[in-house]
Order: sequence, then structure tokens, then C-alpha cells
Amino acid sequence: MKGITALLFLLHATAVNTGSHSLWVFATFIHGQTQFPEFSGVIMLDDLQVLYYDCNIKKVISRSQPSSTNVVEDFILKDANIGMEDIYNSMRNPAHHANLFSNHTGGVHVHQRLGGCVLDNDKPSSLMGWEAYDGTEVSHYDMHKRTVSPQWPQLKWNTETEESYRMDYTTVYQPICIQMLKYYLEKEKNIVLRKERPRVRLIHKPCTETGEMKVICLATGFYPRHINLTMLRDGHPIPDEELILGEVLPNGDGTYQTRRTLSIRSEELRERHHYTCSVTHLTLDNKLDINWEPEEGSDVAVICSLVVVLVLVLVFTIAVFVVYKRRRRVTFLRVDSAS
Repeated sequence: MKGITALLFLLHATAVNTGSHSLWVFATFIHGQTQFPEFSGVIMLDDLQVLYYDCNIKKVISRSQPSSTNVVEDFILKDANIGMEDIYNSMRNPAHHANLFSNHTGGVHVHQRLGGCVLDNDKPSSLMGWEAYDGTEVSHYDMHKRTVSPQWPQLKWNTETEESYRMDYTTVYQPICIQMLKYYLEKEKNIVLRKERPRVRLIHKPCTETGEMKVICLATGFYPRHINLTMLRDGHPIPDEELILGEVLPNGDGTYQTRRTLSIRSEELRERHHYTCSVTHLTLDNKLDINWEPEEGSDVAVICSLVVVLVLVLVFTIAVFVVYKRRRRVTFLRVDSAS
């Protein structure tokens, strides 16, 4: 994966288990004239946005109501403002702009950064950071090594510069990141530490256009977002190539949903395989299995297709009969008037 796709995937992939949490700063700077703000930035705790940067007033704003008497929160917001201003000034720096966009003139270009840290069972990670330009990853840094894309060799650091950044990240930004992570984890624990069990359904419905049966494995209403959803045929996992794999999507209540869809041909229906929707989630002590098997002697898809054909034949027959009656009536009237 490249660019922003990889960055967003990483952001969501960190909160896989209940003991792992992360804090990410995601910033976007747009070069060129657009209807959007030149600079925007958000700070995420796992998948919850806790702060955002308002470029009109050049200030970090809390998404939740800040406490006016909380001295710690005042320091947190002050550090967040300093960090976001540093990012803003760096991304709009003419020298950095010239290095990054040296091969492009005119038009609109998007420069993005993602930086943050992870707390895994109270063990803090080093600070990590990525940069992307127009959707392509430019660099990756994790305090131990900085990797630069071959397309931007001019962005490589010399030893002195790399050591200077390592010192700043180790002594300033990484402690601030971990402090903010711990603070908002405690403040928002009722949201990010909650557990919602998935509701699972195995839906089967005929498709009259193709004569197939669609079997849908749906899990919804769960939190955290990480879930394993598998469809099986006679106890064996169905290959992904046979499935339509739905992404994990947010519900309006802060929970998530996802699905898998299998299309079964009428010939396979007659073989009466046993289908299972299997779900594992940290709210479940054991995996949850929902089973379905076509009824003996039934071929729902074929029956539905036959019903459609019969309805069409019936409609056609009625139409022919109506036309015949009208023509006969016209003929009768003509004969009657002639006599």
C-alpha cells in the first residue's frame, strides 16, 4: 500500500487488542487555490477524534468539553498547540516546499503527515512518522531509521541533521505524545474502552435476475472495530475470491458493521452444502457460529425464476386476450352497422 491509504490503515490497525492504544496527529497542507483550508489537522485517540486545529484562529480545539479547572488539560492543550504550529510552519516552509515539489509547477498539490505513538500494555513505543505527497509515500521515520522514497533523494538527511531530529523526537515529542495518549485514554475511557458485542445474522435471499441465491454474513453493532468474520462451506473456509468482502464501516451510534456476501448458483444449491458465518471478537468468549442449509428438495432460486416466467406468461396471455376481445368487438360493430 502507498501514501495515505497505508497511513490510514496503520491508524486503525493499532487498536487490535484491548491493551493497545494509539495517538495520531494527521495533518494536511494544500498547495494551490481550493475551497478548502490551506492547513487542517486532527488528533486521534484510536478511532476517536479528540482535538482538531482551526486554522482561522490558529488554535487547537477540543472535541469534548474541556475542564476549566483542569490544570493538566491546560498543559496538554498548550503542548498540542505548539506541536501543531511546528507542523504547520514546517509544511508551509518555502525551502521544504521547493524540495518536495521541485518537479511540479502550478495546479493543486496535497502534502500530508501522520505522526504518533502507541501504548501497548503500558509499554510506550517510539515516535513514528510518515509523509505523503499527492497520495504517494515520501518518507517514514521511527526514531531508529528514516526511509526516503527514491523519487525524493533531495529529502535525505545527513548524519548531523538526523541526530538533531532524533534528539528532539526522543526528549520532547515522544514524551508529549505518550503523556497526551495517557491523558485522553483516561478522559475518554468510557468510549474507547467500552465493549459492544456484535449482532450477527446470516441472510439468504434469491436473486431473480441471475437465478442465484445470495448469502450474506452480517455483523453489526460491535466495538472495538477489529473483528474476524469468516464464511465456511461444509466446515471449510470459503476463499476470498468467491466472496464480496465488505469493509468495516461506522454506524451512527459509534459502533461498526461489516459483511461477507456469497453468490450460490442453482446447481450448488441442489448439492445442499452447509454454510456457516463464523465471528470472533474480543467481546466473545468463544467464536459465534450461525448456520444455514438449503431445505431438502428445494431450489429456491430456480423456483423464483419459474415464478417470474409464469407471471410473464400470464401477463402476456391476458394482454393477448384483451386485444382479441377488442378486435372482435370492433368487427361485431362494423357488421352490425353494415346490416
